[in-house]
Amino acid sequence: MSYYINMNLTAIDSKNAGLKNEKLVLNILRRQEPLSQAQLCQKTELGSSTVTYIVGRLRKKGLIQETQVESVKRGARPKLISINPSGGFVVGAEISPSHILLALYDLNSSLRDKVNLSLELDRSAENVVKLAEISIKGLLNKYEISSNMLGGIGLALSGSISPEGVVKLSGPLGWKNIPLKAMLEDYFECPIYVFTTKVRLLAELNASPSLTKKNIVYFNAADGVGVNTIVDGNLINGATNRCGEIGHIVIDPNGPLCGCGQRGCLEAHISGPAIADKVKKDLASGVQSGFSKIIIEDDQPEVVAGKWKKLIEEGDEYALSLRDYAAEKISWAAAAAINIFDPDVLILAGYINEVSFDYFKHHLLSRFETNVYDESSRNIEIRLAQAGHNALMKGASAAVLEEQFSI
Repeated sequence: MSYYINMNLTAIDSKNAGLKNEKLVLNILRRQEPLSQAQLCQKTELGSSTVTYIVGRLRKKGLIQETQVESVKRGARPKLISINPSGGFVVGAEISPSHILLALYDLNSSLRDKVNLSLELDRSAENVVKLAEISIKGLLNKYEISSNMLGGIGLALSGSISPEGVVKLSGPLGWKNIPLKAMLEDYFECPIYVFTTKVRLLAELNASPSLTKKNIVYFNAADGVGVNTIVDGNLINGATNRCGEIGHIVIDPNGPLCGCGQRGCLEAHISGPAIADKVKKDLASGVQSGFSKIIIEDDQPEVVAGKWKKLIEEGDEYALSLRDYAAEKISWAAAAAINIFDPDVLILAGYINEVSFDYFKHHLLSRFETNVYDESSRNIEIRLAQAGHNALMKGASAAVLEEQFSI
């Protein structure tokens, strides 16, 4: 799936012109609302009678709302048209090894409610689908939303996803060839989408609209490790939608086993699960650290990362050495991504990068001279992701809305 950041919206003329021009109007309203009918004519390049007809149809469907405004001129007061937030809803969900974070959003991408479901005892696809079905239907019943008002469900997870919504491989979840989309379609009539973690970047763009005109490398280190890129305004996907799998570059053939089946992948060294596993193994081998007093066997990777950050702040020697271990690999991978994609913005994202962003940034900058080609001519902004911990869920919902309103 591709997101074209600089969208060229023009009038459609075909046998499906009515529906397509409805989407055209809705797309413009989503980005520039509220607008008068005259402004809609100007921006869509459609005739007044056509826009009047489209507005009437959207009004009947409950997808727009109109507000009368004061006018200095005589005659009927003009109306401003905007999206009706309650005219439809979408669901965005993040599937991780430890939980499903599932949320209901309206047409303005405003969060209405969310549910956090534990997967600690059973992360099978069957259990994920069962929990998602029950929770989504529960949210619809709670807010008295009819099934025909649910525009789509977006599920996002770390892994390789086919265009048919089959999870070909997800190392963090331990899934192979799971027809996730088809499994959930048995319970819902609305469109179902399965996204990779690329949708995090869409959430980031929504949080920082100024980024849309930039060339961006988005380096995520969390349950998995990957790079998403925007080049000249376009999100790059690749021939098989696997562009950016930097986490599966082998950096040590004799290294730890990765969820993809190979040994020594970058992800097997610096992902959340890899760091958590390393900490527990190091403690078991006799390493002395404050970790031994605060960590428990059942701690999920994100919890371990939070405790790691606290110990760094306290000056724990092992925590600091673990920070150096991660910084070396993060800076190497980020420098490689810079050489490949030539960004003007590098975003460090994910709960591992959040552990010590300033230190990782400093370490990366210190390697520019030796690791980044022609570094003296570059002016790269390095920043921490702004979309927050729910970026995957937010991105999934935003991607569903993009699909629903795309022409």
